[in-house]
Amino acid sequence: MKAARPGRRLATRLVPLLLVLACGASLAQDDQPFVVEHADFTLDQSMMLLDLVVESELPDYITIALDQGFSVPLMFEVEILASKRYWLDERVVWLKQQYHLHYQPMLDSYVVFDVNNAERRYFDNRNAAVRFLEVVYNYPMLDIRNLAPNRDYYARVRFGIDSDALPLPLKSSSLWDNNWDLTSDWYEWDVQGPGQ
Repeated sequence: MKAARPGRRLATRLVPLLLVLACGASLAQDDQPFVVEHADFTLDQSMMLLDLVVESELPDYITIALDQGFSVPLMFEVEILASKRYWLDERVVWLKQQYHLHYQPMLDSYVVFDVNNAERRYFDNRNAAVRFLEVVYNYPMLDIRNLAPNRDYYARVRFGIDSDALPLPLKSSSLWDNNWDLTSDWYEWDVQGPGQ
């Protein structure tokens, strides 16, 4: 009976380990904390209003940061684009709606601060505050008359952590899992322009 060469034995042991690591990596990529379930525009006279539904599951390190008094910036980004046949699509509208989610121990409340409108809403628990952020209804976007007739338009939206507005201690501290760059995939849908 021939003895197995050391290199072959090592390779035999490494292959299952590499398969486990590869499966773990693909599972981690599939496990997204933010998913846009649905988005669409409704029309109120000539005003396009955004309806948006998001499913979210905050990772543990984010809930710990919230409970320790850090403000976590969240946002949704919306674009309306005009399709072009031979060139890059033209961005007609871009909007970023920003929120800050934080805990106020003196009031024993979670607060959602709407940065764009400078409004605060108070909630008894974190889940209620997150649920409020997951549903957007009748958000004014654009007068449809600003879209040219007989052009093909589509919109897309994503939701997640606004990493540009993240507090410095969360960006730099070794106490946190530093993967704060968390956003959903873009959710796209066709937009009917005027006269279509």
